[in-house]
Amino acid sequence: MTLAPWQEDILAAGELYRVGGAVRDRLLGLTDVADTDFLVREIPPPALETILARHGTWSRVGKAFGVYKFTPHDAGEPVDIVFPRTESSTGAGHRDFEIRFDWTLPVESDLGRRDFTINAIAERIPDNHVIDPFDGANDVRRRVLRMIFPQAFEEDALRILRGARFAARFELTVDDATRAAMTGAADLLSTISAERVQDELTKTLTQCAAPSRALHLLHEIGSLGVWLPELERCVGVAQNEYHPDDVYWHSLKTCDAAPQDRLVVRWAALLHDVGKVDTRQTIVEGGAARVVFYGHEVVSAELTDRVLTRLRYSNEVVASVRHLVREHMYRFERSWKDATVRRFMRRIGDDAMDDLLSLREADCRSRTLVDELSSLDELRARVAQERRARATLSVDDLAIDGRDVIREGEIAPGPVVGEILQELLELVTDNPELNRRETLLDALREHLMKRREEKRGENKSRKPA
Repeated sequence: MTLAPWQEDILAAGELYRVGGAVRDRLLGLTDVADTDFLVREIPPPALETILARHGTWSRVGKAFGVYKFTPHDAGEPVDIVFPRTESSTGAGHRDFEIRFDWTLPVESDLGRRDFTINAIAERIPDNHVIDPFDGANDVRRRVLRMIFPQAFEEDALRILRGARFAARFELTVDDATRAAMTGAADLLSTISAERVQDELTKTLTQCAAPSRALHLLHEIGSLGVWLPELERCVGVAQNEYHPDDVYWHSLKTCDAAPQDRLVVRWAALLHDVGKVDTRQTIVEGGAARVVFYGHEVVSAELTDRVLTRLRYSNEVVASVRHLVREHMYRFERSWKDATVRRFMRRIGDDAMDDLLSLREADCRSRTLVDELSSLDELRARVAQERRARATLSVDDLAIDGRDVIREGEIAPGPVVGEILQELLELVTDNPELNRRETLLDALREHLMKRREEKRGENKSRKPA
């Protein structure tokens, strides 16, 4: 393997190892694995910093951690370079740690502080000699997730979420001792910061083909309800004839069916029905009882806001997911007129339209609804047709603007201007050919004339007899 110039300089002064996920992923047989984590020994910090400065730019991540973010001049991808270190928890929630880095420590000391055996493997550069003190390579071959030491989850309960993610992403079986330790530390997840939990759940939803494996493992070990009680309470909530699964399993299956690269859709898929717990009722129709969930999309949207705000997602993510959940119960009819499609697009918003259709597709696939998938394909085609025709979906798309309304109507700026533009938008939605400047100005003048006549009529009716 050809070495980079910075690697050659480090090797001339000390030792260099690959560590972390890249080693694990190669052993798992994954392709396109990039080397991003390196460990350096036998080089004091000042000497390492001189080498790094000669070949790129670097910065320290916390002086106590001994971690360098390094971007070589000859490659755009940054890498992490660390010294061997040991650490031990001195407080709850991974907040207080005693960390000691020492460039003279053996590699095995550094590997011993890691979470799982599959992540505690190093490869020496340049001969690729494997250092594997905890038999992690064998666990990779056996597809087993095993902790390194019994207190791993007590020291940092976030490792419970990481373990569930690894189990789902790499289809690993959690060994009995590790599962028991995760279960024993489940309550400690409440001590972890929301930002760290958010980061792990984001990785779970975007890195795992089937997030349900991770989420159900968390349910089994008693951890799911710590941060996602709204989902946990869906377990065993039976549905109606349209759903073969309870709300919990339907939610997990819909999440699995959502596109892996769209975080907002995966969150919406996971949470779109959580409001059914609160809205479930049994009604009698034609002498037969049936279960219904009227208005569950409204409650689900409120709960979605609560979940994602608790996890401290950005306002943009919270609003996007809440919107998808709130709108997921739309009902498309093949008889819709083109103007109806345009109004639907206007209500949903063009930015959210593809995500909403993806959410509906995931919902259908979770229940194998062939006819609904066919109907969805038709709606997608109708939306694409309107996009090609450059459908007018907001007042910003109109050929005239508020200044035209103010001039033609001889009115002051204010809410009335917006009301008139909205009325013109309705007109153009029904008749797209009107959205030409001169044509729309004529329509505006006619509209203003009608408003004046209506105003005069109202004033006459108010005069005393």
